[in-house]
Amino acid sequence: MTLSEVTPESSPSTGELLDGRYLLDSRIGVGGMGVVYRARDETLGRTVAVKVFRDAAAEPERTSSETRLLASLNHPSLVTLFDAHLAEGGSNYLVMEYVEGPTLRERIAEGPLASGDVAAMARDLAEALHVVHEAGIVHRDIKPSNVLLRRPHVPGAEYRAKLADFGIAYLVDSTRVTTPGTLVGTAAYLSPEQVRGAEPAPASDIYALGLVLIEALTGERAFPQSGTHEAALARLSRDPVIPGSVGYEWTSLLDAMTAREAAQRPTALEVVLAAGRLGAKGHTSADPTDVLPTATESLPRTDPTEVLPTAATRVLPEPGGPVIEPVTDSGPLATGPSPTRRRLMIVSAVALVVIVVIVGLLIWALSTSSPSAAPPLPILDEPLGTHFRQLLDSVTP
Repeated sequence: MTLSEVTPESSPSTGELLDGRYLLDSRIGVGGMGVVYRARDETLGRTVAVKVFRDAAAEPERTSSETRLLASLNHPSLVTLFDAHLAEGGSNYLVMEYVEGPTLRERIAEGPLASGDVAAMARDLAEALHVVHEAGIVHRDIKPSNVLLRRPHVPGAEYRAKLADFGIAYLVDSTRVTTPGTLVGTAAYLSPEQVRGAEPAPASDIYALGLVLIEALTGERAFPQSGTHEAALARLSRDPVIPGSVGYEWTSLLDAMTAREAAQRPTALEVVLAAGRLGAKGHTSADPTDVLPTATESLPRTDPTEVLPTAATRVLPEPGGPVIEPVTDSGPLATGPSPTRRRLMIVSAVALVVIVVIVGLLIWALSTSSPSAAPPLPILDEPLGTHFRQLLDSVTP
């Protein structure tokens, strides 16, 4: 089905100039609220996205609500609002930042994304939801076609994921705009409480984001039922299947994000922190449209379940171990005596002292005893005994 087949007949044609400023170039999207065009701002000379509301959908409450929401939010992962034209009669439209790159839906059609790329995307989108939720807003329509992937301007840099389309966003503290009992959102990404008809809450966006991340990692919808009602009702009776091949860290996070009880799900800020830890372990490719590694890649691609040694398990040598220095001919290695030479010097000194003491005792004994009573000679080890006998012979009269 082409865009022309689903575009309302009342919407502007390509080539039309809105209010003498915005030249509509091509249709890039069609939603329940209207048609999105790529256009050129003739005043500032830049490319923009123009969302033209359908006549039947141009309810004053809805259009003014989306305009105020977009104007109040500011984050790199949220599409920026530049201008708005909301008046009775004529075309009502919003002028927004144009994101150069595919939607996540288009990217998933090519195959699953790498774990590191999904972690980076999860961090971006969770940061955006944190800002949105802090402003008291629930997006209510988190899905791959509402996630825009901007290609990086710098080679090797990460791409940015941007959250778009606040057409059915819900102000938590505002008067209800949607008719009570009306199911608003895309069936494949509704939370269990939305299916039951409960009022939207930030936890509903977290559930939908969890389903989007599962789809990005696996390339398949978590609830693939063909019928709208079957897909919506399936999540009331079972949890989405998360394959173990994505790894324990992903399984733990996605289990929490898609818990059937809203109170058990993490906040957007907690998802930011968890995605940051996952991103630190994975590799992100520069271009989200790259499915297979190129021939010039220097690093091998690893399977998500492959267990690699981490820095924490690396065995390093003890810092106090001996260090062997290379031998050079620049000079003597040491100026003091070697250990063997020092031991010989000590033994010689002790022997000399012993000889002096023995000689002194011998002279004293000879001078006080009779000639016939020769003193017994001490038994000494060789060669000390030989030296002692020679010394004794030299002093004996």
